[in-house]
Amino acid sequence: MDFWYLMLKDIPYEVAENAVMEHICTNVFPPNIAEIRKLCMERCRRPALSFDEAWGVVQKAISTYGRERPHEAYETMDEMTLAVVKNLGWTRLCLSENQAADRANFREAYEAKAGVLQDSNQLPEFVAKGKALLQEQYIPPIEEKPVPRIGITERPPDTRADLTQEQLEERARKFEEARRRILGG
Repeated sequence: MDFWYLMLKDIPYEVAENAVMEHICTNVFPPNIAEIRKLCMERCRRPALSFDEAWGVVQKAISTYGRERPHEAYETMDEMTLAVVKNLGWTRLCLSENQAADRANFREAYEAKAGVLQDSNQLPEFVAKGKALLQEQYIPPIEEKPVPRIGITERPPDTRADLTQEQLEERARKFEEARRRILGG
């Protein structure tokens, strides 16, 4: 009983009670903790868009804003849809001629992300925090490896030494602007 309380204490009593009642009325076997938490999250959290609804949002954004106005299109999307669109590439989706393949790729990525989100929403906060701490502790950090310099036997001359401070700042500004455009932010 103590363990059940520990795993369900973050859920308001009336929500848990209603979820248990629903489960008892619709299932032959008694509920387990995961089933109760899932039913409670359906009551307490806004459901994610279905794949079809999210794809419709993307299609409408493409037809309305096109590839020239991605930031305006991004504002019409929820967080999960936006993450999938950015992973697939906004410009690529806009210019693609194979909508069936794009739809299939979007569906696969969206449903995977929705499953992860649903699982993480069901976790009590102390379990989610513990999981994050354990991942930090046990998953080794990615080591930075030096970029191999193929075919270069000597270092090229430093052309920056001939530039003024103003020219260096201009280069840095242009580089940052190009980086933002490439990364979509």
